[in-house]
Amino acid sequence: MTVARFVFDAAAAVAVLFGGLMVVTRNSVRSVLTLVVAFFALAVTYVMLLSPFIAAIQVIVYAGAILVLFLFVLMLLNIGHIPAERSGPLQTLLGSLGVVLFAALLLGTLRGAGASIPAPTGETPQVLSDPASLSRELFSKYLLHFEAVSVLLLAALVGAFVLARREKQP
Repeated sequence: MTVARFVFDAAAAVAVLFGGLMVVTRNSVRSVLTLVVAFFALAVTYVMLLSPFIAAIQVIVYAGAILVLFLFVLMLLNIGHIPAERSGPLQTLLGSLGVVLFAALLLGTLRGAGASIPAPTGETPQVLSDPASLSRELFSKYLLHFEAVSVLLLAALVGAFVLARREKQP
């Protein structure tokens, strides 16, 4: 195992770990801060995949602008601590079964795809090395995907606002 592979695996593990912590953390500010760590670890994986431009965009746009926006929204809404709800045994069993099934499917997919991943040659692909060609590719071939992600982010922001502004039940 080379040092580059070790750094890539460590950064990927940190990204997955902190992404999971972001989901299970009850405090919303801590959740956003764990997402910052996951985004920086993802940027390291982009660097290890010979895509420094994508890594820089990851840090500037997502770890910078988007998460600052999330923090401002959280501070403006003043959500505070969300009390834990007790779940029934059936919900706990089904949730645990779903997690185990997802992990098994993910590991099976990764095992099957491990042999087909080519070793890095040290050369940067043409599309990733030049910002102009990357933007042409992104805004021509993947325009619908790009706009779908922006609509999804907007819907998540509106949904968070609606959930935070719900009337209190007496």
